[in-house]
Amino acid sequence: MWRFIGLRYSLDRKADHLLAFLSRLSTAGLVLGVALLVIVLSVMNGFDREMRERILSLVPHVTVKPWSAEEDWGAMAEIARNQPGVAAVAPFIEFPAMLSRGRSMEPALVYGVDAAVESRVSGLARFVDLQTLTNADGTATPVIIGAGLAKQLKVSRGDNLNLVTPASAQKAQNVNFQRLFVADILESGTEIDQRLVLMDLYAARAVGLDSTIGLRLSLVDVFSARQTAWELRNQLGFHYQYSDWTSQLGNLYHAIQMSRNLVVVMLLAVVAVAVFNIVSTLVMVVHEKESDIAILRSQGATPGHIIKIFLLYGAVIGLVGVLAGGILGALGASVITDVVALIERLTGTQFLQGDVYPITYLPSDLRLSDWLMVCGVSYLICLLATLYPAWRAAKVQPAAVLSYR
Repeated sequence: MWRFIGLRYSLDRKADHLLAFLSRLSTAGLVLGVALLVIVLSVMNGFDREMRERILSLVPHVTVKPWSAEEDWGAMAEIARNQPGVAAVAPFIEFPAMLSRGRSMEPALVYGVDAAVESRVSGLARFVDLQTLTNADGTATPVIIGAGLAKQLKVSRGDNLNLVTPASAQKAQNVNFQRLFVADILESGTEIDQRLVLMDLYAARAVGLDSTIGLRLSLVDVFSARQTAWELRNQLGFHYQYSDWTSQLGNLYHAIQMSRNLVVVMLLAVVAVAVFNIVSTLVMVVHEKESDIAILRSQGATPGHIIKIFLLYGAVIGLVGVLAGGILGALGASVITDVVALIERLTGTQFLQGDVYPITYLPSDLRLSDWLMVCGVSYLICLLATLYPAWRAAKVQPAAVLSYR
């Protein structure tokens, strides 16, 4: 009996207009809160995924570099390969430089790589053809430059530009100029597009003031980078420089995790506010239905039956709002990347600038576990919120109500 009455109250289309409006408004607030929570969680998950799968595949997990150029990096590589957790090893050279074309000049980080083995330790090969670095024509050195650098210097594939590096103390001139041609453009959608210049390992060694060859290590578990660097230090000693990705990007990764938790708390507060609106609506419904409650009590309905009726009433409203919000949020999370990209194209505005944010687009990663968590917690809050109105309904005194009717 109580189930039938509870469902009838929930689906009553002839209710008071004010109550119907407030009910729809509170349900809409719940839908919006749940949808926003699902979408924002998906975006934060997208940043986390891109951090792990894209950014960390492009930057070194661990680097080991001798202090002296005379050190045998081949022997160092053999020790590093045998280290537990190391997936692959490749040599590299890096040094700061300036790129110039005409009157334009931009700072850059030159990264010399061995095209034959670089794909084992990084995801650069997903975005560019590293073999183009070996196609030297004798007049200019081939390089691959980031899309941000290319935009600043207004160059494209096949264009020439100059590499400006400090000269050694033995030379009369202060700087060296090296003629380059752009073999390819790196467009990874990350911050490295703003400053990276890829060059053949030995070409970089010939033009760079620092000609020390180091090792770049790719790890099976990227979160073991600090431990691996420490173990290598114990084996190789202090003749080498050691660094890992956490020194450069660790704060960013932890900031993403902290932001995710803060966003969840804030948006759950939005859901709670929407639920409070449902509580106020149910209290008004209880007040409107006092005569019905009194009649039911006079016909043998117990306080437990009344509580169940209004719990079911609130549960149906909550279920509709949570499911609608969850579905709307899932749809929004699946299209938000494309929608933001479309808005950027139409307005000519880049929302995420590569020199400020680690990536230049808005990622999204909808996870079933998060969707279920959001919907489950929101629905539980709704059920808890209906306890007070149901208790109020059970406390209605039939004699006091019917004596005034």
